[in-house]
Amino acid sequence: MALPLRAADFDFNPQITRDEFRKFSRLVAQGIFASPMQPSGASGLLRFDIGVAATGVQVDTNSTYWQHAVSKDITVGDYVAVPRIVVSKGLSAATIAASYAKVQDTGAQILGGSLDVPIIDGGVIKPTLALRGSYSTLRGVDVYGLNTYGLELFLGKGFGPVTPYGAVGRQRSDARGTIPATSRTAEITLRDKSTINRYTAGVQFNLLFLRLDVEANQAEARSYGAKVSFGF
Repeated sequence: MALPLRAADFDFNPQITRDEFRKFSRLVAQGIFASPMQPSGASGLLRFDIGVAATGVQVDTNSTYWQHAVSKDITVGDYVAVPRIVVSKGLSAATIAASYAKVQDTGAQILGGSLDVPIIDGGVIKPTLALRGSYSTLRGVDVYGLNTYGLELFLGKGFGPVTPYGAVGRQRSDARGTIPATSRTAEITLRDKSTINRYTAGVQFNLLFLRLDVEANQAEARSYGAKVSFGF
């Protein structure tokens, strides 16, 4: 299991380049991306779901983009992640979801949300085709701020208690880093805005009130996610 990223671990080296900051920010954005980890589409007003999810993003700990951005090893098996609470609610014509994580022993918080709007409602024969918009933000870190935005097209089809699904879309990140001033140097501000393709494949297992979701994503890197939730 990947270890949680802590606010104190962000420590940008003055030698970090723009390309290294961009690479680092894209990876962190993929890790905090506000995926509710479930098939996309509309659900009834009585639908409510709460669970715990985490996305593990693969990183190269020997690379300069990583070594110039963090102060110590915070990975296990070259993956890093932050567990989060995810809540979703049906709105009849859509589904809304929200997520929250507070990184232990720090002021770092990750807030996120998403909205699913169906294009084609699924049924016994038809699959579900839906749009998902999402947003997340990293707060409480003095030297680093990050917002992510997503727009994805999902296709899924239920087969009894199993629902496989896939998506293609765009992931946008807006990052700002700071290298504090010293007695010899002025404060340095790092900025990056990036937009990349995002691909998702997942499956949900629905066992009465218990749901298990697993996902694989490809954006800046390969990542894997899982969620265990309870609902009705």
